[in-house]
Amino acid sequence: MKPYRLLVFDWDGTLMDSSEKIVNCFVAATCDNRLAAPEPEKIVELIGLNLPECFARLFPELGSAEISRLVVSYREHWMFRDTTSMRLFPGVEKGLEQLDDVGYLLCVATGKSARGLQRALDDTALGGRFVYTRCADQGRPKPHPEMLENILSFTGVSRSEAVMIGDTVFDLEMAANAGMDGWGVAYGSHSAETLQGLSCRDVALNFGEIVELLEIAR
Repeated sequence: MKPYRLLVFDWDGTLMDSSEKIVNCFVAATCDNRLAAPEPEKIVELIGLNLPECFARLFPELGSAEISRLVVSYREHWMFRDTTSMRLFPGVEKGLEQLDDVGYLLCVATGKSARGLQRALDDTALGGRFVYTRCADQGRPKPHPEMLENILSFTGVSRSEAVMIGDTVFDLEMAANAGMDGWGVAYGSHSAETLQGLSCRDVALNFGEIVELLEIAR
């Protein structure tokens, strides 16, 4: 395994098990707007994209104003109304500590809004682990490489020394578009078979496997 200096993590589906809450908020937003709720499987397939893109794919017949109303409803449920619990995946908190301790630079590139990510960082007390974060509302969203390019520019790390770790094809496509390595995780939204069909270096079955391999490489 090649040595890396910079590890960029997706959030939802990679570090945090939040798919149930995401699905619930999508369903609630569509009900608020008197639309037929999409199947949960279709929602899960889109986790990782920004909210306007997700709703546009689910409801291609809607215009931008209607999509904007759906996004507002979703965010209201996410921030204030939905009480679905979320948790970090097993091994994430300790694993990030280990990776930080051995000298990796840790960053986040997520389809969440900056406000949503900050709330998650506050709730998990993980904010101090990451040297830089980029979110979908701070530039062009996945799979455009802008988030990763901003992270590389901020850290001064070359793309050959960085890897994007995520649970969806959108994470791996973003990495490829940035000229970076991508590493899939099979415990999130997209299956191992789907991720292995892309140009990724490996697919991890759990977070502990990521930590073990990266510690050995270090």
